[in-house]
Amino acid sequence: MNTPSLALEAKGPAVDRFVDRTPESRELMARARKVMPGGSSRSHAFFRPYPAVFDRGEGPHLWDVDGNRYIDLTYNGLSLIHGHAYRPVEEAVMKAMPGGTAWVGSSRSQIQYAEDLCARIPTADLVRFTNTGTEATMLGVKLARQATGRPLVLKSWGAYHGSYDDLEAGLYGNSDFPGRTALAKFGDLESYEQAFAEHGDQIAAMIIEPVLLTFRVVSPPEGFLSRICEMARANGTVVVLDDCLMFRLAYGGSAEKYDFEPDLTCLGKFIGGGLPMGVVAGKNEFMDILNPYGEERLYHGGSFNGNPLAATAGRVSLAGLTGENIAEMDRRADQLRAALRAKANELGLDLDVSGDGSVIGNHLLQESGETDREAGYYLHMAAMDRGVFFGPDGEMAMCTTLGDDVLGDVVEAMDGALEETAEWMEAGRSG
Repeated sequence: MNTPSLALEAKGPAVDRFVDRTPESRELMARARKVMPGGSSRSHAFFRPYPAVFDRGEGPHLWDVDGNRYIDLTYNGLSLIHGHAYRPVEEAVMKAMPGGTAWVGSSRSQIQYAEDLCARIPTADLVRFTNTGTEATMLGVKLARQATGRPLVLKSWGAYHGSYDDLEAGLYGNSDFPGRTALAKFGDLESYEQAFAEHGDQIAAMIIEPVLLTFRVVSPPEGFLSRICEMARANGTVVVLDDCLMFRLAYGGSAEKYDFEPDLTCLGKFIGGGLPMGVVAGKNEFMDILNPYGEERLYHGGSFNGNPLAATAGRVSLAGLTGENIAEMDRRADQLRAALRAKANELGLDLDVSGDGSVIGNHLLQESGETDREAGYYLHMAAMDRGVFFGPDGEMAMCTTLGDDVLGDVVEAMDGALEETAEWMEAGRSG
């Protein structure tokens, strides 16, 4: 479950066609590997033989440097809720740019955005800006440890909370980190009960990813999130919601959708409107730990925290994420899930189509029920050949600018990609 797809390299016609269609990407990635590890600055969305090098994006589409157009279903790791080059954000940033990019102290745009967030998130008495979602979850854990005087964080196996050591337990081959991070099984109440029984008086924070996305998209069982929050509160543990990815699920975020109440909510991804930004929003008793007017305060720096450009972009982007837009994205995601299931059934493919709201997972399965990563990789390449780009681990999402006409193109392309993948599997996975 926690093995990255970085080593996968299926062979077959779809891979050969990708190489033939992307000579400039191949050349640029060869240059990139000479100056960056693997030619990249991040692990997400890497695939072999080399990732496409993209040149520009507009709405739900991306173009690579070879001129190939793709319908983008990843949106930079779900960080572009309106797709690429969202015009209201472009216009607002261009208007703000002449005023400068950052300075010590606050700005009108930062204060206005903080007011918007407090009004939108029911449990947000106060907010603190960071630069990324990773920084937000780091700060959330830091606040919980400061508030409780306890050392441990409790998280789920397979849950991703950014590139912070303590929060990478249960990922990438890591188990628990004694004295720092304990693990429980997502969706398993008994596993959480056992963790609290074993480590209860040491657990400062329980951090929650409401829908697992990394390597396999998994939705929470009904009532699971509210029940583990009750366990945490009974134990004196701070509930930290990592809503970087899933704030899209309802107007007030995933806590509204699944009916539970966090103490702190961490945001990232699209919260900066396409620019780097993170947010910790929460209750006074925890957020006031950062209050510089207090006698005892927790220091938190960051030269670009809440900078006026990101605050401007984020404010415009979030204002554009209306309840109506969320419902439309959910509707289209439901249609795509239904189409994927129907085609897989027709072909006799064991395809697990998962997700919630506007987030989708597609995972071809082995007889054991484990993800067939090699087949999933081939499906990814076959889809790219037909102009659809989704994550190498099967993750997909909607954006507000992907309309019904484009959705029809996605369904047609995925039908063809599934047909080719079934033929490739039948031919012995060589083509």
